[in-house]
Amino acid sequence: MAAQGLTGFYGSVFRRSITARVLIRTTDDRVLLLRNGAYWELPGGVVKSGEDPRSAARRSAREILDPGFDVGRVLVLEYVQGVQGQGDSIAFLFDGGTITTSVTSFTGAGGEREARFVPLEDGGGGLAGERLRAALQALELGTIVELVDGQPAVPAPLAAPSDRRMMPSLEGFSGILGR
Repeated sequence: MAAQGLTGFYGSVFRRSITARVLIRTTDDRVLLLRNGAYWELPGGVVKSGEDPRSAARRSAREILDPGFDVGRVLVLEYVQGVQGQGDSIAFLFDGGTITTSVTSFTGAGGEREARFVPLEDGGGGLAGERLRAALQALELGTIVELVDGQPAVPAPLAAPSDRRMMPSLEGFSGILGR
C-alpha cells in the first residue's frame, strides 16, 4: 500500500513540465502569435532536458525569426495546475523586445507553422491573453508578474511596510540605541 502511495507521488512530481515563451512586439504595437492547433499562443514551448528556460525561449524565437535573436528579462512567471491527468507546469515568459516589420503574417518552412502579428488590443483570448496582459504590466512597472492559472498570484499591490519600530522603547536604553 505504501509503495502505491510513493508511486503516485513520484509520478505526479515527474509529470511537471516547464515551458518558456517570448513576447515579441513590433514598433506599431503588434505582438507575434503562433497557431497551435485551434488556438493562437505566444512563441515558445517546452524546456528540454538539460536546457534552462532562457535558452529554450531563445531557441524557439530563433527558429521563428532569426538565428541571432536573443531574449531579455523574465516578465511573467506562472504556475499552471494540471487538469485531466496532465501534470502541473511552470511557465516563463521572456521579453523578446521590439522589432520593426510591416509583415502581418507568415508561414514557417514546410507550411507547418503559421504566425501572425496581431494588434496588442486583440492579443489573443484565453491564457495567452492573460499572459500578454501580465507581460505588458511587467514591462510598464519594470517588474515580474506572478500568475497562478492565469490569475495574479497577489491580487493587489502590497502595501508599504508600516513605519513602526521593531522593538518597543526600553527605559534607560534609548540613549544607547540613538533614539
